[in-house]
Amino acid sequence: MVATKNSKKIAAWSSYWSEGNITSLPNLFAENYGGDVLRFWNESFATLRDDSRLLDICTGNGAIALLARDYADHRKIRCKIHAVDVAEIQPISHERGAPTSNAVQFHSGVAVETTHCRSGFFDLIVGQFALEYCNTEAAVKELSRIAKESGTLVLMMHHADSLTAQRTREFIDIAEDFLKEPTVFYRLRKYAEQYFRHRSANARQVAQKRQQLIESLNEANRLSSRFPNNRFLSVTLDNVRHLADRVRNDPQMQMEKIRKFERMVTHHLVRMRDQRDASLDSDMMNNIKELLIRNGFSPVHYEPYFLGKDLFAWTLKASRGYQT
Repeated sequence: MVATKNSKKIAAWSSYWSEGNITSLPNLFAENYGGDVLRFWNESFATLRDDSRLLDICTGNGAIALLARDYADHRKIRCKIHAVDVAEIQPISHERGAPTSNAVQFHSGVAVETTHCRSGFFDLIVGQFALEYCNTEAAVKELSRIAKESGTLVLMMHHADSLTAQRTREFIDIAEDFLKEPTVFYRLRKYAEQYFRHRSANARQVAQKRQQLIESLNEANRLSSRFPNNRFLSVTLDNVRHLADRVRNDPQMQMEKIRKFERMVTHHLVRMRDQRDASLDSDMMNNIKELLIRNGFSPVHYEPYFLGKDLFAWTLKASRGYQT
C-alpha cells in the first residue's frame, strides 16, 4: 500500500512539473521566488565559496537551485550545484540562455532518503518545502551522511497554521467535492458518449444525461458561496462548462479532453493532500530538531517565517558539527 500511495504522489508531482511550473505555489510565485523569500535564500547562500558543493533536495523544476546559481554567478563564485527530486522533473525550460559558470546538475527520480551521493560531499544542503515530504528519519540519516563535517542545512518548511496551509485545506474541500461520486466528470463523459451515439440534443438519452450534468453543475456552483474568489474553483467550473458547451461540436474529442482534465484535478487533489500532510506544527518541528541532533547536526534552530503580516512557513538552520 505504501508503494502504491507513493507512486500516486510521484505521478501527481511529475504531472505538475511537466506543466512547466517552477514553484509549488504558483498563485503566489508564478515565476521563481522573489521578495523576502529570495532575500532569505541569498542570505543562506552567503556561506558559498569557490569549490563549494551545494545540494537542493526535492528541487521540483529547480527553483532554489537556480537561485543559488544566480547568486554564485553574480558574485563570481565557481561552485558545484546538484539538485534531486523523486519525481520526473523538467527544469530545462527555466534555464536562462546567458552564459553561466555554475550549471546545475539535475537528478530526476532520486529520493532524498537514498541519494547515492558520496559521504561528506556537500558544504550546503537546502530545500524549499522538501524534508517534510520525505520519510523524515531516513532522509535525515542520509543528509547527515552526505553533509561535510562542517556542512550546513537550511530549509523552509510548511507551517500548519500558515496562510498557504489554510488555502490548501480549501483546495482539498473543493477538489473532493468535484470528485464525489457520481462526479461531474463522469456525468460530463456520459453526456458526451450519448451525444456521440445519437448526434441529437433532442434524443431522450442525451437529454437525460444533460439534465444529470446540470444537477452536478448546480451542486458545484453552490461552492462559490463557501469559497468566494477561489481561483481554483472558478477555473475548474469554467473548464467544465466549456467542455459541456463544446460536446455538440465534436463529442469524441471532448471525451478525451474530459478525461485529461479529470486526471489534472485528481492529481491536484493528491498533491494538495500531500502538502496538507507535510504541514508541521511546533511539536513536529521539535521532533525534527531532536532527530537532526541525534544524527550529528548541532546547533539546530527553527522559527516561524512571515511574509509581511502573514505566517508563511518555518525556517530551519542546522550545522553538521558545531561551528563558531
